[in-house]
Amino acid sequence: MSHQTRRGHLRIYFAYAAGVGKTYQMLEDARGLKSRGVDIVAGFLEPRGRGDILEAAEGLETIPRLSVAWRGGTAEELDVDAILQRRPQTCVVDELAHSSVGSSRHKRWEDVQVLLDAGIDVLTTMNVQDLASLSDQIWQITGQRVRETVPDWIFQQADEVVMVDVTPRALLHRLERGVIYPPERARAEAEQLFKEPTLVALRELAIRQTAQSLEARQTATAKQSQLRAERILVNVTAHASTAMLLRRARRVADYLHADCVALCVHSESEFSRLPNNQRQAINRHLRFAEGLHIRTQIVQGKNRARALVDYAHKNGVTHIFLCQNTDPPNRWFPGLDFTDEVVRRARDLEVTVIAERSRDGRAPSAYPEDEAGSLMHAGYVAVSPEMTVEAASAEIRRQAAQVEMIFYVYALDGSQHLMGVASFRELLSAERDKTVGEIMRTQYFSVQEDDDKEIVGQLLARHRLLAIPVLDRDGRMQGIVSSGDLMDVVQQEASEDIQKIGGMEALEGPYLEVSFAQMVRKRAGWLAILFVGEMLTATALGHFSDEIEKAVVLALFLPLIISSGGNSGSQATTLVIRAIAIGEIRPRDWWRVFRRELVAGLALGAILGVIGICRILLWHAASGAYGPHYLLIAATIGCSLVGVVMFGAFAGSMLPFLLRRCGLDPASASAPFVATLVDVTGLIIYFTIANIILRGTLL
Repeated sequence: MSHQTRRGHLRIYFAYAAGVGKTYQMLEDARGLKSRGVDIVAGFLEPRGRGDILEAAEGLETIPRLSVAWRGGTAEELDVDAILQRRPQTCVVDELAHSSVGSSRHKRWEDVQVLLDAGIDVLTTMNVQDLASLSDQIWQITGQRVRETVPDWIFQQADEVVMVDVTPRALLHRLERGVIYPPERARAEAEQLFKEPTLVALRELAIRQTAQSLEARQTATAKQSQLRAERILVNVTAHASTAMLLRRARRVADYLHADCVALCVHSESEFSRLPNNQRQAINRHLRFAEGLHIRTQIVQGKNRARALVDYAHKNGVTHIFLCQNTDPPNRWFPGLDFTDEVVRRARDLEVTVIAERSRDGRAPSAYPEDEAGSLMHAGYVAVSPEMTVEAASAEIRRQAAQVEMIFYVYALDGSQHLMGVASFRELLSAERDKTVGEIMRTQYFSVQEDDDKEIVGQLLARHRLLAIPVLDRDGRMQGIVSSGDLMDVVQQEASEDIQKIGGMEALEGPYLEVSFAQMVRKRAGWLAILFVGEMLTATALGHFSDEIEKAVVLALFLPLIISSGGNSGSQATTLVIRAIAIGEIRPRDWWRVFRRELVAGLALGAILGVIGICRILLWHAASGAYGPHYLLIAATIGCSLVGVVMFGAFAGSMLPFLLRRCGLDPASASAPFVATLVDVTGLIIYFTIANIILRGTLL
């Protein structure tokens, strides 16, 4: 078969975590291929500043990356067209699970498929966390939802899988030495993913997955008819746990070498008559099943359990997968519950009922809790762009009972792609015979399902929107997020930030509902840290005890000096934390903030210094309390206030940036913490200035 018509050879370098060495091994093998005369190029590499990766890539021809405009900046992506034009024998493509931007293909594995279809061999990398069907197990192990995944069928169709492995202990040593990440990110990763028990569990999962893949290859051509005797049926509903059920069924089907079908059974006369939110959720789950290479089908039956089991019997199904029944139990006829009836009717089949595993006891969601999809709902009015305004108004009246609040009308085509948006006011003020397509706005703000909640909140606030549409990667309407939907989230995040700014950990519930033990535990840690910090203040006072004995008057102004520095630091840190939270400033703005706060600290310190000097002069004029050197004392207090307030403003404004740089929450730069920091440095500044001004007189 010619090079132009054969399908390319896919080799995947597989590991359980970043830093194991899969990219390095891939490059070593690429150089070996080049030394044997193979025409090989590097299509995309992500060295992240690692010298060993850059060194290993030396000598390989590199295809220039494609620069794409993305969210106010630029992103670099794999240039598939340039590779196809160059047409090498083999191409190196790092990070198979990466999501591409600015391309009709949204995933890098789709780009790799294009190269393979063109007859180009591909070397690529991925981690065990990237496998789509393992999402729930990865969440249980790490507590993190992986957003960028690779369908299992891509992994199974790979011609070679190279398992790259080191022990978790060796990997942790690499992390400590700074081989994998820079020091700041290494510390953050050590607190999240890079813990030995977590790495051990991920390694076992990767080894098991590799062994299963090897077994599948060895048995792929043996007894094919017997291998396909098993058939799994997955019951698809609108419930959020259906995604988990599909992933579990896909893994079992791969292990048994079985066919798998996802079946939705509805009791309405037509699928389109289902409530809008149910229909959208079911369609989303069916598309997800297709992405896992699970066949999908929709059937109708008044008795859903009977229709499901009848389909199973007619189509040779051997296993049925169901979610745990989420409907309230039937009080009068408990045997008529859907799950119970399926189990009773399918006695000759194996029925598996799976419950959603939750890390915190809350109801399952089809989306991670920090994504826009977890907030969206289907309470919106959808119309066709060809509808007249009069017909659209009638459609609004028809849908009004199902929609809580009507802000905008969304024009959708037959495939549920969002074509435009019209406000309710625009619709009412338009002429009756105009079409929705004539009055709708085609330039609108939207978010994707996996966008962070903070992005949604910033868009709603910045552009004063009442609601924003949520689209999938193909531009299909999934739901909306209204400003009201974000109120609880904003309130919760604001409460956490306020508690952290106040010098304690965030409470996990309302004040009166939190247990006494939790209340003490959340507050004691920060208090202990602050107490230790104040010990440094006592140490500093002890260091300057001689100066205090010689000039007792200096002790009178200690509260004045310390409190002024702490107050200015608390002001600065509160302002910066708020500005970071609402997106007014970014980490790269630290230098602008530094200059601004330095000047502000100088001005504020000068104001307080003048007030302090006036106070000393007035008190001395009235009572002569400060002796013959009162002018020197006034100068000491004035200069000290300028220095301490300037330092407080500097420390308070820079600390949130420092914490952000270290991967920590900027809100942890609490006001008490800043005040404690400034207490110690304020004493040093105060007595240093006093030594300079009062030397030879009081000191």
